[in-house]
Amino acid sequence: MKTYFVVTGVVKHKDKILILKKAPDDRNYPNKWSFCSGFVKEFEAGEDTALREIKEETGLNAKITKTGEIIEVIDENNREHPKKWVIAVYLCEAGSTDVKLCHENVEFKWVKKEELGNYDFVPGITQDFRNFFL
Repeated sequence: MKTYFVVTGVVKHKDKILILKKAPDDRNYPNKWSFCSGFVKEFEAGEDTALREIKEETGLNAKITKTGEIIEVIDENNREHPKKWVIAVYLCEAGSTDVKLCHENVEFKWVKKEELGNYDFVPGITQDFRNFFL
């Protein structure tokens, strides 16, 4: 099993949470919903990665309001190549809702936390994040 290290920025604006739908050609989870996520560059702090990914994927300027625990998600959907994701999670606040998507995502929505269960998310993401953030 291969292990991947990523960060996720859960972006809020007032009482809504930003969710993004991955592009159909995404190499990991095409057409699944997620938060702003990405791989950490060499020598880049997790906090900087989260804010960079938010800016790149949505055009939003955000600030980190809370740092979550490091979580692990085991994805065995592909039994031949299972993956372990080690995720640093940050709760972030955006100053606006004016999202400008990049090529990585094809749709976005601002939803209430109670609505997260209505979307087909990448594996393991909503139950872990809902428990200690939302």
